[in-house]
Amino acid sequence: MELRHFETLIAIDETGTFTAAADALRTVQSNVSEQVRQLERELGVTLLARGRGGARPTESGRVVLEHARRIRREIELLHEELAALQGLRVGNASFGVVGTASRWLMPQLVAHLRDEAPGVRLLVHEGASERLLGEVVSQDLAQALVTAPVNDPRIVFEHLADEPMVGLAPADADLPPGPLKVKDLARMRLVLPPEVNPLRAEIENAATILGVHLEVPVEVEGIRLIADLVAAGAGIAVLPETAVPPSLEGMRTFEIVDLPRRQLGLATLKGAPMSLADHAVRDAVLSIVGFTRRT
Repeated sequence: MELRHFETLIAIDETGTFTAAADALRTVQSNVSEQVRQLERELGVTLLARGRGGARPTESGRVVLEHARRIRREIELLHEELAALQGLRVGNASFGVVGTASRWLMPQLVAHLRDEAPGVRLLVHEGASERLLGEVVSQDLAQALVTAPVNDPRIVFEHLADEPMVGLAPADADLPPGPLKVKDLARMRLVLPPEVNPLRAEIENAATILGVHLEVPVEVEGIRLIADLVAAGAGIAVLPETAVPPSLEGMRTFEIVDLPRRQLGLATLKGAPMSLADHAVRDAVLSIVGFTRRT
């Protein structure tokens, strides 16, 4: 049993087929097949179920993959700890971030790492909190900036900041004077994410608690597109304040006084080791979010 056997199995799981795994590993498909046969023969179990749709891990395969990823992680940690003895901050780091926070966080995070830890190679996943939490649990991500609530007992959630929610309207929109309430949104044409989106769920939940029903004629998966549609006069949106585009040409924001703030926090897997590179990312995120809260 060799490391290359585990790397091959991981590549098949990540790409879905023997052919794609061979491309990722820069080898030929016959070599990939032979690596799997050797590993299955040594372990005495079938690791992959082959079909027209590709290759999927069997129950035994999932167990071996979990250990394979853990072994790969330990080897990465070994290399990085040796580099640390030489005073270097190098290695691979993985980080997830919800789409509403990526616009303001990621440029600052990349700039911080470029200046403070140029040897760190960063893999970033942007997505909904639920998906990112699943990737933290599977250890595809070391950590992720997500929104509360986080109910999985395997996850450690460290609350970092509260984001105000604001309304976004066309500049010429006829709005009532002064701060608005959630009940005022019920009389407006709204542009919001689909119901499965966590941001939409938070808004709908707040409205339900207040006894308000919201009509949403336009549903859009994509925060940036929502802002573009508001600017084009399609309706009014509700976004976290930090997700509002820096340029408000053709748009303006307004306060919604009874809409709860959104909680942001750092999610990690309980008991999972973190590399020095991941610690460098964590330190940078804490510094950036802390500064954002103060300003």
